[in-house]
Amino acid sequence: MRIDVHAHFLPESCSDLMPSGPGRNPFGPAANLKDDPSNLDARLRAMDERGVDIQLVSGPNWLQNADPAQCRRLNDAVAEAIDGSDRFIGLASVPMQEPETAAAELERCVKELGFRGLEMLTHVNGENLDGSRFAPLYRKMEELDVPAFMHPNNVLGADRLGSYFLNNLIGNPTDTSVAVASLIFGGILAEMPGLKFVLSHGGGTSPLLRGRWEHGWRQGLVETPITRPPSEYFKLLYFDTITHSVPALNYLVETVGVERVMLGSDYPFGMGDYAPAEAVAALPHLSDAEREAINSENAIRVFGLDL
Repeated sequence: MRIDVHAHFLPESCSDLMPSGPGRNPFGPAANLKDDPSNLDARLRAMDERGVDIQLVSGPNWLQNADPAQCRRLNDAVAEAIDGSDRFIGLASVPMQEPETAAAELERCVKELGFRGLEMLTHVNGENLDGSRFAPLYRKMEELDVPAFMHPNNVLGADRLGSYFLNNLIGNPTDTSVAVASLIFGGILAEMPGLKFVLSHGGGTSPLLRGRWEHGWRQGLVETPITRPPSEYFKLLYFDTITHSVPALNYLVETVGVERVMLGSDYPFGMGDYAPAEAVAALPHLSDAEREAINSENAIRVFGLDL
């Protein structure tokens, strides 16, 4: 079995929420939407062609942190669109700028709609994720035992990343690393070690920077409440496979462990990896059991899937 934990879906009933209008690509030609994000038939054909059995679908990243009514509308539409299908599982969109409302919407989505987690951006309108005001949502995640799939949007340094699609090529993996560092150095993972975060794009640059963070902490150069090395909290995180490089994916797996990596495609965007299982198959030194863990078993365990 193969389970894709990184796939975006916009129900057709919500197509008016596309920033550039219904059916339009809001990111311009460089984003290269491969398929209509609303077309489930085309999505199923693509999944079958690539041997993907199940997708965990999250809303488009530009709709995260929307107002509560819009989040509720999107979640209801996703639930209605995938109802009765054994190929799709929903992840909630929540208004993180209102943490208590976000916690209540997450609980509704899990208990009433059958969703198995939420999508979370790497910041909340420019605010890093270590803010104490987000505690109600984090506590609800722990209570419900559901993970947050983390995805960048409106990345830092936009004034220097306007050319060459650098906002995505460099901005996305960098913004994810800022979010991870904030959760670690801000003490969020120390205080709530039961939190589960699944990082998109192979965790961005964070796996490569882990040693640098460790060195800065050990040298006493980081003002932080954590009393244990950052590597102790880094090992609590999970990662998708989207690295676009077998050597990079191999480094990720060797760095964080087979049990913390899951398939991701980023469907339907051109920057996605539409055959992630091929990258896993190309990894050296893995046993069949370890490949199966990455392909499906880790997702089943972390997202609590009843399959």
